[in-house]
Amino acid sequence: MRRWTILLAVAAALALATPALAAAPNYILVSGPGLAQPVLLGDWNENLDLLVAVANGPRAKGSAVRELARRPHYDLAEFWGWSGLPAPTSPRDANQHGTFYPAHRALRPVFVLMVDGSRVPRLASQAALRILARHGVPTRR
Repeated sequence: MRRWTILLAVAAALALATPALAAAPNYILVSGPGLAQPVLLGDWNENLDLLVAVANGPRAKGSAVRELARRPHYDLAEFWGWSGLPAPTSPRDANQHGTFYPAHRALRPVFVLMVDGSRVPRLASQAALRILARHGVPTRR
C-alpha cells in the first residue's frame, strides 16, 4: 500500500510539472529598425528567464505608456511548440508577437507581451535587459 501511495504522489507531481515545460517559447526572433539582421534567442531556458524577468517587472504607467506609439521598438516574434523544428527565420511564422521598447531619451525600457495570460506594458528589469544585451539587442536608442 505504501508503494502505491508513493507512486501516486510521484505521478501527481509529474502531472503538475508538465505545464511548466511549455512556459516559454522555443525561439524568440527579435527584429526591427536598428538591427542589421534579426536576432534569434534559441535557448529555451534563457527564454524562460526572459519571460520570468518580464513578468516580475512592474507595470508601466503614465508617460511610459502614453509615449509607446511614438517610440522606437523591436518585434519579439515568439515561436511556441517548435521543439525539433529548424530555427525560424521569419517573424511572420511566429505563433505570437510582443514588443520591446528600448530606453529612449528619459523614458525607461518597456516590454509588451503575453505573460501569465495578460498583455500589459511592463518596465524592463535589469535581468531582462542583460539577456537582450548579451545577444546584441540595443536596450537604449
